[in-house]
Amino acid sequence: MRIQLFRRLIPFALLPLLTAVTLYLPDASVRRMRMGWEGIVVADRSGQILYSVPSRGGGVQQRLSWPQIPETVRVTFVRLEDRRFFNHPGVDLFAVGRAVVVNLRDRRVASGASTISMQLARLIHPHGGGLGGKIREALFALYLEARMSKQQILLLYLNNLPFGYNTVGVGAAAGTYFSLPLEELSPAQILLLSVIPKAPSLYDPFASPENRDSLRLRALSLASFLSISPEQIDRAMATFRRGRPEFRAPHFLRYVLRSAKAGEWGELEELEPVRIITSLDLELYETVSEGIRRQLAAADLAGDGAGRSGAGATGLRNASALVLDNHSGEVLAWVGSQDFFDSENGGQIDGVVRKNSSGSTLKPFLYAAALEKGYTASTLLPDLALTFGAEEGYRPENFDRRSRGPVRLRTALASSLNVPAVYLLSEIGLEEFLALCEEVGIAIPEDAAARVGLGAAVGNLEVTLLELARAFSVFPGGGLLPEVRVIRGVETAEGKRIPIGQAASGSAGQGARVFSKQTAWLISDILADPAARATGFGPDSRFNTSFPAIFKSGTASEYTSLWCVGAASGYTVGVWAGNFDGRPAFGSTGSSLPAELAVGILEELTYRQGGPKATQIPPHGLTEVRICSHSGFRASPACPATRSEFYLDGSQPETICPLHGRGASLEQLLLQTMLGQERRVRILFPRNRMIFYREGSTAVNRQSIPGWIATDPTDRITVRLNGRILQAEDPTRPLLPVQPGRYRLEVAGRFGEDAVTYTVR
Repeated sequence: MRIQLFRRLIPFALLPLLTAVTLYLPDASVRRMRMGWEGIVVADRSGQILYSVPSRGGGVQQRLSWPQIPETVRVTFVRLEDRRFFNHPGVDLFAVGRAVVVNLRDRRVASGASTISMQLARLIHPHGGGLGGKIREALFALYLEARMSKQQILLLYLNNLPFGYNTVGVGAAAGTYFSLPLEELSPAQILLLSVIPKAPSLYDPFASPENRDSLRLRALSLASFLSISPEQIDRAMATFRRGRPEFRAPHFLRYVLRSAKAGEWGELEELEPVRIITSLDLELYETVSEGIRRQLAAADLAGDGAGRSGAGATGLRNASALVLDNHSGEVLAWVGSQDFFDSENGGQIDGVVRKNSSGSTLKPFLYAAALEKGYTASTLLPDLALTFGAEEGYRPENFDRRSRGPVRLRTALASSLNVPAVYLLSEIGLEEFLALCEEVGIAIPEDAAARVGLGAAVGNLEVTLLELARAFSVFPGGGLLPEVRVIRGVETAEGKRIPIGQAASGSAGQGARVFSKQTAWLISDILADPAARATGFGPDSRFNTSFPAIFKSGTASEYTSLWCVGAASGYTVGVWAGNFDGRPAFGSTGSSLPAELAVGILEELTYRQGGPKATQIPPHGLTEVRICSHSGFRASPACPATRSEFYLDGSQPETICPLHGRGASLEQLLLQTMLGQERRVRILFPRNRMIFYREGSTAVNRQSIPGWIATDPTDRITVRLNGRILQAEDPTRPLLPVQPGRYRLEVAGRFGEDAVTYTVR
């Protein structure tokens, strides 16, 4: 008898246990909704949404975190949908009782008493209605309340509420209906948004005037609950604007998504939906974008006031900027143009990846190559009227058309002098320089050597802003070339993290060494030197910042491309300005625009980090020596101006300055420097295979070609022209005839010989 009674009581004893187990069993549908989102979502490094790519079904959603949903949004939906949300267990018995009374009175279903938890239950497990469906909905709401906090339920509800137009969640809805981020909506706009999910087809503000009236009336009936006036509702009604959920940093987005579609991340399409966390700092991006617009507007106004010589007068209409983290190689800001939607000025062209004439921006790499070959920062270089090349007879000029005679390598680079750079390239070799450019990540065409010639040192090569900024970061990076990254991580809807580090640079490996630490530090020290910069840019250069920074500017001929790259406090900034249609911007009004932007961005980054950092100390392997500022040799008591210079151990000058107190001239010092340690005689002009044309209106006997031969002062040389000894008062400066023909000029001395051929027509 007792055994039978015990068996009858077992089901009643197990019922609470089974109920508890059922409530706490995981539900796959809940997990999918909590972890999933439709389509591909692209976010910045902090999780702010940049863009949502629709899923294959066309749905667009933004999964926001609790802090990303403004409190006004949370309060509005709770007050209008479920005022006792935080006080009931998932089913509001008071609301149920009220609904029963109302429905019996009206003899129809006028109120469903659905709580937010019950609405979420219906989103997770849709049903066809009826009493059975309502009971299952209520039970599942209790299940949700048992497993989740109120905050989690409300967040899941707001992220998955359907708004029509295949838009899911309040984040995406703000873009669909107002073309604004959710955090920028006013309380009245949020109220209008909260009404739409009740009946998206009835309250669709874009469908018809009748729909707009229905939406307005419904919002007015609820406005008093939120202390919103009718006038505020009417103003909000006027702001409806069809748009996509988000579309920030469009050029950067396009690069990221184009890479994904190209399959560079494997089978990414098979993993959708996914969330791509990029390296972009959205706040910094917007600061840089605003700076570009402001500077271009200022240049436009200055141009209008200055006449045709101004940038505005000729239409300087675009600029691009890139900010890199030197330590991680991540892209923090990527602005492709002033305005992506400005079709008149090519706004959708991405200036970050577009090739443009490099101007003088590649000079630091040329000088770094020279330092690696044994040149020093005090090596004298010729800033003279020299002609280079063969048939083309290339004769470069400085930007101010002045020649300064012999200049130290430090001054030549810091002041961006053209002639010394071309001379240095002729000594190092074009092929070797082009190979170095490829090594630092600049794409070089196969026929570049034949097309660009020695002008590669001063702008004949084309580069992208991405290539240039990455390459420039090798100097603050201690000689290491980073792999530029645009992706921090990718997550699937199931929460799986995909180990992806997509590289914008496309190079294999990270931190490849290009230059020694000593060379990288020396170039950085030169580019940060206001005294060395003063020769070319004056004592009050914009680059004389209050914080340690390095800069290199560049300008293509006729101002078709204006450049500036700079680095400070762990960041590299690159800026390009010009017109995408190739129109030149004559004059100087806008030529400082890249410098102003680069300096401003670095100032922003520097003071974000708490202010300037101490100047880096020289790395091991460098020796500091006091030198003569004119000759570059060790300073003597007679030298009128001296400075400290750094040298690789063993390369510091031992000779005391011969210029002051010894009677030597700068030209003599320059020639000795050009001869090198072997002191081998050299023909500086004419260059080999040059072609000259005689002046037809001037008598032949009154024309000549001025030769220039560099030789040691102690050497006695013999000069021959077509095999015959050439008599000249100064054999180092022979005057060569201009009779038409082909000539061979030879010189021989105690320290070697040299020969060139040239043609006169």
